[in-house]
Amino acid sequence: MRDPLLNETLKRLAAEAATRLTTLVASGDQLPFDVASQDGPDSPFHSYVPLTSRYVEEREDEIRSLASFGPAREAVESADVAALYLEQRGEKVPPDRRRRSERMLIVFLAALWDGCTEFSLDRDRLDGALAVLDAEVGDIHEADVLVAPIVGLQMTVARLDLPHGMRVARADTFESPIEAMQSEGMGRKAWQPQFLAIAEQGEGAESGAEALRQLHELVSVMRLFRSGGVGLGPFAFVPTGQDRWRRVATGAPAARPGGYRLSTEEAEQLVDFAAELEVRPNPGDALSWAVRRFELGCGRETPLEGLSDHLLAMRAVLEGRGPVGASLPMRAAALAESGSGGRLEARERFEAALELERSLMRGTVPEGAERLASWIEDRVRAMLREAALGELQDDLGTAADESLIANGLSEGDAEIAVTAYVPEPASVPEPAPPGPTLSFEEEEEEPMDHDTRIMEPIPAEDEIRITATNWLEEVDSGPEPGTIEWPAGVRASEPHEPIDTPTVRHLFPEPEEADWEVGELDYDHYGRRQAG
Repeated sequence: MRDPLLNETLKRLAAEAATRLTTLVASGDQLPFDVASQDGPDSPFHSYVPLTSRYVEEREDEIRSLASFGPAREAVESADVAALYLEQRGEKVPPDRRRRSERMLIVFLAALWDGCTEFSLDRDRLDGALAVLDAEVGDIHEADVLVAPIVGLQMTVARLDLPHGMRVARADTFESPIEAMQSEGMGRKAWQPQFLAIAEQGEGAESGAEALRQLHELVSVMRLFRSGGVGLGPFAFVPTGQDRWRRVATGAPAARPGGYRLSTEEAEQLVDFAAELEVRPNPGDALSWAVRRFELGCGRETPLEGLSDHLLAMRAVLEGRGPVGASLPMRAAALAESGSGGRLEARERFEAALELERSLMRGTVPEGAERLASWIEDRVRAMLREAALGELQDDLGTAADESLIANGLSEGDAEIAVTAYVPEPASVPEPAPPGPTLSFEEEEEEPMDHDTRIMEPIPAEDEIRITATNWLEEVDSGPEPGTIEWPAGVRASEPHEPIDTPTVRHLFPEPEEADWEVGELDYDHYGRRQAG
């Protein structure tokens, strides 16, 4: 026992109880027996099983009167082990602290002589009972490992070694409790192997909580790696000695149906993916929150039910102003697809997903909703995975805007939505005193060129849209076919343009010159116009 005082008081109580109970039996008390039949053709007779534990509990008053009972009860109260011991043995736990300690002592003595025909004090039997007590109330932080069944996982390899001493092992290759090997609620058939997540525990009071956190992080990595229904079982298990295990609630929700299957190659890729994440710095607040929200969506029963979670994860890392300030669907499409045609199609799908979310709020499920929700989950997963590996900038919104600019200028067919930054309005000067007013006669505007491209949809008040065209089409090839001058249209003898001139001139067309004609006007001193 780790508590020497409790160990010593229990030994004294056992010795004194053995003497008192032996005296009672010698004075005429009868031990109750149960009749049990023995199996097998060679044993046709019945056997008598002594109900010693029941006899001890019925003599509770005799045991409570022993001189060693009081010190033992105080030692149990001081060690605070009564509730856990009773709970582990399936006993009802009294609410009163004193009554709990007394009940524990009776149950301990009843288990000490269970099945015996006499109350002799066997030293080995007493040491075994004390070891069982130690195992059932032992501190879980002092255990070496924390073991939890993985729901839904099936793979062709028997073991995976992951960072921080984490392991994934088939249950038949690791000594584990029977309860952790049950198929009920584990997303597998009874004949399929069960896989366990094993986290090594360190030293200290927080070692158990840290090991449990690592188990949850393993599931997060698996969900970020690929799609599928995977999760932790409701309980993890801690070995406490004497082939006994303590249950620890994981707090994990039920896993999505469908299972999570890994081939040998995928299992190796999962190990590499976890190792790469381990050497990366901790993600920023927005990305960390987005990953947690994405994982919540993966824990829903279907991708459609997790759509709002996945869209929230996307909003967390893509919304906000940036160099260009593109819309959310356009930014998401820029990171999801590289080609212009693929980006336009992806943008339409992201816009459809936002409309689908609004439809779900209204209680309607349009056709193809489940398929679209699965597509969104896969694209958000890929986006967050690349961000977690450092393949994108810390600011995903900026990365998306820069991708839109680069691809738009190089391909010439990208539509870029630019949100205008409206400065604070300047102070309005005091109005001038009334004076003569001028009348301008403007030339009639020229009709719009039919070749001018009209952007759809119409931009908002604070948004303008520009279309980048291929600058090579604007280059004059010169007198010799197939050759161009570089830079196009600029000769060495010509002066350079000012430093603030835009490098892409066609994106910022100069306004046409207007010829203003103003007639000469005469005014009298009352401010009225006179005919001229």
